[in-house]
Amino acid sequence: MDIKKLHAANIGLFDELNVEFNSRFNFITGPNASGKTTILRYISLAFSHASINQFRYREGAEVWVDFGNRNNKYRLGYGKDWVNNPEVYQNAQLREWKKPSQEEGTIVLSPHELDNNDIGFSPLFISAFRKISYVKISGMTVEEDRAKQLIKYRNDSSKRLGGQDMPNVKQWLINRYFQIEKSWAKNERENWNWLLSNLKHLGPTGSNFQFVEIKRDLEPLFSTYEKVCYLEELSSGYQAILSTIFSVFDWIEGTNEGRNMLVENAIGTVLIDELDAHLHPEWQLTIRNSLDHLFPKIQFIITTHSPHLIASAQARELIIIPEHNGNVNLKPSPKTYSGWNTDQILEDIMGVKSLENKEYSQLIQNALENIEKRNIEELRESIKKLKRVAHKNDTIVTSLEIKLASLKLQVK
Repeated sequence: MDIKKLHAANIGLFDELNVEFNSRFNFITGPNASGKTTILRYISLAFSHASINQFRYREGAEVWVDFGNRNNKYRLGYGKDWVNNPEVYQNAQLREWKKPSQEEGTIVLSPHELDNNDIGFSPLFISAFRKISYVKISGMTVEEDRAKQLIKYRNDSSKRLGGQDMPNVKQWLINRYFQIEKSWAKNERENWNWLLSNLKHLGPTGSNFQFVEIKRDLEPLFSTYEKVCYLEELSSGYQAILSTIFSVFDWIEGTNEGRNMLVENAIGTVLIDELDAHLHPEWQLTIRNSLDHLFPKIQFIITTHSPHLIASAQARELIIIPEHNGNVNLKPSPKTYSGWNTDQILEDIMGVKSLENKEYSQLIQNALENIEKRNIEELRESIKKLKRVAHKNDTIVTSLEIKLASLKLQVK
């Protein structure tokens, strides 16, 4: 099961939007305010009307997603005229369960029908806010059954995407740590071992990142750069990554059964807003491959501002939103951008209008004017200031120093 397509019309930012997705990685990028997160919010809306009042609607508003596998294809969402108070800010309401348009060979459903069908598809939404705040855990907890968790993940998707419903990853860690020795926890034990064997691939080069233990105080301990620390003491980068990874493990185990609970076998869709948030550039370059190794069959739909993540994407993994007037048709690009430098990606793909460093440019301009005026002292001062802001290997500084030396000889 994965999401094949999104269609939205006359909702919020877009007059019409059509997006095709591939079955593995989809990195959504584009200029600022182009609608990257809006795409995730539309998908959330198609699965649950809980976020209905987060948008304003125009006549003919509709939104649906196509999802499925080789054997079954589903269309889920809302057809036209399904909203009351469509243009009233924060006050839109469900009028009736209008099904999306029919397509041959497709089973068309409204969201409430999905809850009554044992389809077993419920995407995981992860917000850009992935800090792990301290929570005192008193012990293990009883986890809800699969049917309830499937519904909960759908209905709470907009809260999760907005950072209002944060996953308790610490509780999951403690539950699993003390469950894995139970005879019934075979799948959980295999997943735990899979997690531990792959943690070393998540940290920066040379960090030797490892899980250590959980003692009687129920505080998980980790080791990085040979230093032991608590979960909440880890850097923002580690917290962002672990919050993401543990959330996916928890979701896989909670919404699947049998051997499909195994992370290596698990299918489904994970949507992450701003995966690059809090991550050092080195992590941004490697996180795609880490997710690929940890979750070999999961579909990811990810928004990003990072040229490093864009450079790590393979062919047909990057979805680029252009500047638009409200009508957009998108599908993964056949190109790969691994050979592009950061400035080229920022300008051509992300729509950054100017990468010029104003101070640097002004200092160069001043130096050139001083050369023209043959003002040696002012030129020397300009070069001194340039050295403070320029890279040590900047060739223009060397060129200006040569020109300064030449002017000195001419004066003599």
